[in-house]
Amino acid sequence: MTEKIVKATAQGRNGEIDFDIKLADNKIADVEVTKSSETPAIFNQAFGKLKENIIDRQSFDVDVISGASIMTQGILDSGKAALNDAGVTVKAKNVKKAHQEVTIDTDVAVIGSGAAGLIAALRALSMGKKVVVLEKNGYLGGATILNGSNVVGTGSKVSARLLEDAAKDSPARLVRDITRECRGTNYPMLSELLANNIGKAVDFVASYADVTYQKAETQTIEHSVDRQIEVPSESSYELITKLAKAFEAKGGQILLDARVEDLETDSEGKLHALTAEGRTQTTHVNFKSLVLAAGGWGARDYKQKKTDIPYYGPMTSTGDYFNFTKKLNLASRNLDWYKIYPHGLEVEPGIAKLTTYSTKEATDMGAIFVNHDGKRIVNESAPYTHFRDAIGEQKGKVAYIVMDQRTWDRFYELLLKYGFTADEVTGFFAKDGKESPVLVKGDLKTVAEKAAIDYDNLKDTLDKYASYVANGKDEEFGRDPKFMHAYEGDTYYVIEQKQRFCTTLGGYETNSHMQLLDAEFNLVPNFYAAGEIIGGANGHDSMPSMMNSWSYASGFVAGTEAADNAN
Repeated sequence: MTEKIVKATAQGRNGEIDFDIKLADNKIADVEVTKSSETPAIFNQAFGKLKENIIDRQSFDVDVISGASIMTQGILDSGKAALNDAGVTVKAKNVKKAHQEVTIDTDVAVIGSGAAGLIAALRALSMGKKVVVLEKNGYLGGATILNGSNVVGTGSKVSARLLEDAAKDSPARLVRDITRECRGTNYPMLSELLANNIGKAVDFVASYADVTYQKAETQTIEHSVDRQIEVPSESSYELITKLAKAFEAKGGQILLDARVEDLETDSEGKLHALTAEGRTQTTHVNFKSLVLAAGGWGARDYKQKKTDIPYYGPMTSTGDYFNFTKKLNLASRNLDWYKIYPHGLEVEPGIAKLTTYSTKEATDMGAIFVNHDGKRIVNESAPYTHFRDAIGEQKGKVAYIVMDQRTWDRFYELLLKYGFTADEVTGFFAKDGKESPVLVKGDLKTVAEKAAIDYDNLKDTLDKYASYVANGKDEEFGRDPKFMHAYEGDTYYVIEQKQRFCTTLGGYETNSHMQLLDAEFNLVPNFYAAGEIIGGANGHDSMPSMMNSWSYASGFVAGTEAADNAN
């Protein structure tokens, strides 16, 4: 057997992708990635499917993966070029599928494969219904796979085992916390639906999909008791993988690359069918109940420049349903509401990645936030909304977190754990403060100059802060002394922090059974919804863990109601 390895490099969304094309007897035996800065949860799925197609076809002349077209096209183009440069000709197989039309009859159809969609699908399946999930992308997970896995476990048996505070918690207490943190902008009916069903949903997911939970590493101050739990990997990719595996193992059907484009009503005006298009297949689905769980529309608003806040969500959050549901005249509200977070790095113009876990840990270890003038701007241990508002008031809506070496070591560890790569971070430092994102290291004067921060003011700020630490009292912002720690050594790190958004907080209107309403507030027969597309439960400012929690609770309820309706 003659073996050969041809090396190739493609340009992905987040940087270069290095991969080896392994040949055996002039056939493509494997394609192995050796370096990538792409989002793992998306990349692993998309590349796995792409590799399978390349090997089956024995060619890099295959279709890109829906929802990951930039990255997969880059790999295909680079692979073809690398083989050509190496003088290798591989005989391609003629296995391209002809476009086909397929009709599926089901009890419940679910649009979207994020947590809300998969939980709704699993719930309906558990009630004995035939269920099909349609996902427009070539991979599972929607916006969920960009998040951590933390949810609240209020009222669950899972939390009763894991949390000492579980007995202190209650649905009523959770609703009070939601209402307080969003300043009363929430819709009580949906907040109560969330609080009364999140425990049931967590226990259902734990038992039916064999998902294990632990006490969340981060318990945030917005919650009045410790109620946050997470899966062991702390990644929603693990959650999505287990939900999908359980769904298919128990008889559910998932269709990828199936973009819904039309909904059909019968002679009585009731929804009963849909049409979805893919690269190789047109799918007609006849159903008794339909659940819409297709996520938000943040990417659409980002592309249309409706906000200048950097976006960190999936570029596939385009709100396609605004087109295919248009003739139903659905009631909607607050379509300009976004969940704005304070902890983000603008990794490319208009595109951000979250640093929430890193920043929270750094501030717990004593780091401070300053502006261009070198002055502190906030109580660093206050709720996230305080950070968000303080950053928004600064010049250019940018602030900087200043930390010592020991704090940076932990900050960096959590960056790598939650979505960044070592090469990516090295590249940020290589910019030397000349462009965003600003990450600089050195003595205090050096980092101040590189980050364009007033050095004299910054030195004065740190001297004052040192005195507050020594005296155990923050004279400026009243920070809790337990989070005030002296800086160690002469090496400092300055890390840029900007606001960011992913989640949309408005959406369509439903009743308490997650059934959609038209503009006259009449029930739309057979049509339910869950997840980000239904806003209001968390108001204009969701607490940490609450958007994931809404996907659980709303998905559980929508799946239950859709299954009952299918009777």
